Amino acid sequence: MPRNTLTLALTLALSSSVALAGGGTPAYSAPFEAPSGAASASIPALPLHRSAPAGVVTTPPTQAAAPQREDTTLTLGDFQSPAQWTYPAQGAAQASRLPAVLLIHGSSPADMDFTYTGLQGRVVSSIFGDISQALGRGGIASLRYNKRYVSGPGKVDYARFYGEADLDTFLADAQTALDTMRRNPRIDPEQIYVYGWSEGSTVAAELVRRNPEVAGLIVQGPVVLDWGELFEAQLTDVQLPYLRQVAPGGLSAENLSTVMGTPGAGLVARNAVGFALDPSSFAGGAPKLNPAFDRDGNGVIELDSEYLAGARQSLETQLNSPAGFLNMYSPARALPSVTAQAPQLKVPVLVLQGTNDANTPAAYLPRLTEALDTAGVDHTVRLYPGLGHSLGPARSMVADDFAPVAEEPLRDLVQWVRGQASLEK
Repeated sequence: MPRNTLTLALTLALSSSVALAGGGTPAYSAPFEAPSGAASASIPALPLHRSAPAGVVTTPPTQAAAPQREDTTLTLGDFQSPAQWTYPAQGAAQASRLPAVLLIHGSSPADMDFTYTGLQGRVVSSIFGDISQALGRGGIASLRYNKRYVSGPGKVDYARFYGEADLDTFLADAQTALDTMRRNPRIDPEQIYVYGWSEGSTVAAELVRRNPEVAGLIVQGPVVLDWGELFEAQLTDVQLPYLRQVAPGGLSAENLSTVMGTPGAGLVARNAVGFALDPSSFAGGAPKLNPAFDRDGNGVIELDSEYLAGARQSLETQLNSPAGFLNMYSPARALPSVTAQAPQLKVPVLVLQGTNDANTPAAYLPRLTEALDTAGVDHTVRLYPGLGHSLGPARSMVADDFAPVAEEPLRDLVQWVRGQASLEK
């Protein structure tokens, strides 16, 4: 009988300040609060089953020495991608061959650490770097790598990344990384786990479907909706609520700079205004509103009657036009959501989800859990109040801005892998 475990994990630590990225505002000291009644305040209840997990889940031994890191290179098509192995410290109690986790990025041209940089070049978080470190301290190896055409943090061939790469590209690259892990004599080929974050959850699920001999699938902030539905959810659950807070009377030339630079708003929320900007704003010009959104010509873009309709039209164009920025997520080109792939999954699945995730809102997670239940897939769900898309602290979906990953999901991840691998304490 399949196992379905859900844990509501309480997160105690909230960061006191997080810098914004891509704007001209200083780091803030109080995250922006979501409005009363916003979508982030109501998360549908998920079924709770308290059956014990398979294997013995133990707290990993504390290691005095830091994990070892070993640089390598992966050949990803015509690109030599910097990559890195992380191993438990030498001398730590470990099996002759190690269980290992392959880390697959979310969207954007990401380096191996998934370095998120805020204002003035300050690094806000390095999510995959932290995850690999936690795994190493828990006696588990890992492999992470730069996405194709990414040489390092901020070092990207943008023309090739956005002009040539798509989800099939990233799937092929993940297969290369998986094959590399299988050839590593330090890795147990029967204990390889695939970890996909956000966009990477669809890549990871497809990789596991094609390689059913892997030991398990781990998804962080998984894509549970079809891509068009997901972008609509970001619009209605995060971006519109944000605009209602900072520009309740609508967008205008007078409040544009305030809307673009409000302290405490997260990345998804800040992107709300992008839909309503004139195209010249993206070609080096000063930001200004697109007059086409102002249908009644009164100088104000009303949120419900003008902005929402215009944003939806923009999403439709960007998604379905061959030259659209989001075209790689169109039905003709995208990989299916994890929900759609659930019936083909034949391995244990761990789901890690923050309740204040702005990128892949937790309100829709029941679609995935129900699909896994229906398919009879052995799965464990960890749902973290107060954490966002990065599994770092976020007081609301509006404020979710890729804060450093909290300790609790790292601990849960390590314990789950150790349980699946039957590692002794």
